Amino acid sequence: MSRPQGLTEDGIAKMKPERSGKRDDVPDGLTPNLFVRVGARQTTFVMLARFGRRKNTSRRGIGVFGVISLEQARATAAEWNALIKRGIDPWEEEERKAKEEELRDRHTFASVMEDYIAELPYRERNKTVAENIRAIRSDILNPARNTWLDLPISKVRAHHVSRLVKAIRDRPAPAAALTAFRRFKTFFNWLIDPDRQLDYGMDPDNPFNPIRDLKASTLELHGRVRDRVLHKPELRAYLRAAEEMPYPYGPFFKALLLTGVRKAELTGMRWSEIDWADNLWIVPKERFKAGTQHLVPLSGPMIQLLRDIRDRLPAYHGDCVFSTTNGQLPFTVGRKMNAFRAIVAAAFAEIQPGATMASFWMHDDRRVVRSNLAALKVPEAVIDTIQGHGKKGMKRIYDQYTYLVETAEALALWADWLGRLAAGTAPDAGGGSAGSAPASRRQP
Repeated sequence: MSRPQGLTEDGIAKMKPERSGKRDDVPDGLTPNLFVRVGARQTTFVMLARFGRRKNTSRRGIGVFGVISLEQARATAAEWNALIKRGIDPWEEEERKAKEEELRDRHTFASVMEDYIAELPYRERNKTVAENIRAIRSDILNPARNTWLDLPISKVRAHHVSRLVKAIRDRPAPAAALTAFRRFKTFFNWLIDPDRQLDYGMDPDNPFNPIRDLKASTLELHGRVRDRVLHKPELRAYLRAAEEMPYPYGPFFKALLLTGVRKAELTGMRWSEIDWADNLWIVPKERFKAGTQHLVPLSGPMIQLLRDIRDRLPAYHGDCVFSTTNGQLPFTVGRKMNAFRAIVAAAFAEIQPGATMASFWMHDDRRVVRSNLAALKVPEAVIDTIQGHGKKGMKRIYDQYTYLVETAEALALWADWLGRLAAGTAPDAGGGSAGSAPASRRQP
């Protein structure tokens, strides 16, 4: 048979072996090392070359004509030739890729997310670990809501995340949807670490983040800036409800107002952190958002609140100040927040008959404290220190003043104002709007 300049599909289909019972190898003529092996029963594409680091030439099958096309065979032969030039055996390369694919398939989205959850308690500046894990299990790892938990992590795409987040949004739970989307962002940012990419069988030179370009606005998710502030009648109702509610809940809600700290910082308060001689609470850096030690001066009413708690606790009570496990573990507010709101609403109805009180959240307490401290003419730097807002820019480096005296004076002023408010004798806080603007609605 003559040597062709380039094989064609029709030409291959007409080929017959020249000798009965024998097979003929016909070169392609266009692709180096590619041959068509013509037999009595079938025609096969083969490659004749020195594979890998072998000294001798050998023959490798590419595929049966009719099962694969001539163009497919040429494409495979071109890939193999490129590998051979680099000293790589194509079969060994295919085996390596198959093992990598198997490794990727073994690591499902759910299994990798579990690895992420396992690391959460050890990450810096993560003060709400338990809350984050509960939310992830509820909205992201919940089989009733997520149908692609067993999908290999390498095959997760933006549309998977988008559909899940939109489903949460349309429950309707827009705030939970935005939170879930932010957790997905954090998760995939964690995943693109080069070492993790290797661990999960992915290419560290091409970091895998399917939602890199997905934005909250694309999913119609918008963070809502809260501006809720409890005013004088509402604060009176709040304080009355805190007095009525038993330990640890009532004292906890009152302490939130007296200190202005974050919920996570107060729920973890320990007796061993209190300096009774200097009326000071020392929040360790491990539990403070800014990752530094935080000093909270304790006003007279706050010290009295702590003494009242301590005097009622049994001798075997553990170190946690607010606890439902005899001080062994910090308590969680959970559904008790709804119960507290109900008691506040009932107290408010007594203070202002015929009026209804708008709902409020625990974090609104910090807005209440800040707004009223501002109305009491407390300097902004002191308010920032009380609320644990770290210094910015060059101040963070050069201004190491703690404002301890000033924060003690401000919290004492604030506690005194709250005491007079509870007694019904407090004026508006410094004449400012935080103490005077009504937030209730009269019933018709």
